[in-house]
Amino acid sequence: AEPATADAADLSVLGEAVGASIGLTPVWRAGALLHRMTGAADAWQAASSWAEALGWAARTARERGRKISSLQAWGHGGWGYMRIGKTRLDEAALRPGSPLDGAINALKAELAGPDALVWLRCCSAFGHSGQAFARALAGRLGCRVAGHTYIIAFYQSGTHSLRPGEAPAWDPREGVRFSDGAPAGALWSSRTAPNTVSCLTGELPPGY
Repeated sequence: AEPATADAADLSVLGEAVGASIGLTPVWRAGALLHRMTGAADAWQAASSWAEALGWAARTARERGRKISSLQAWGHGGWGYMRIGKTRLDEAALRPGSPLDGAINALKAELAGPDALVWLRCCSAFGHSGQAFARALAGRLGCRVAGHTYIIAFYQSGTHSLRPGEAPAWDPREGVRFSDGAPAGALWSSRTAPNTVSCLTGELPPGY
């Protein structure tokens, strides 16, 4: 994403999910570390909860005197949510009065306006029923949000973004595995699936 201000910061959070797949976690860590090493991220932090992750991002922005142009959260999720540790960011967490309400407000205050990007790099949070979550997240943060419709690893397919007030333009069936005509889970990402990036991609491609 293009920085909303000349000195805006790009941050990355690595979620330490309780019970996370050992086979996938190194991919998340490698991607986040590479972004730091290549300068795509100005700072990164491992977090064990959403409160810790959001608090770190807001505090880092305040201490550096730089609004957040982009924030990438790496971890695990599913339709309509992303998990860090035992905590979930979902529609319920976005409502006023939720346990994350204060942390979300603090993050929003440090975002560099509506052109800032919050990218959830986790499995299928925007897939199937997760479209409602995508709309709620964009509206709550007042900025552009991005996520995926497929299970992600090295390849990260179904990469889509949404701005406040927009309706999802992607098919809710994208990335969905069906059994006997009913949704049964998410499909794995592949090189040929729609809107595929790799874990090494640092910026959201144009049009995604």
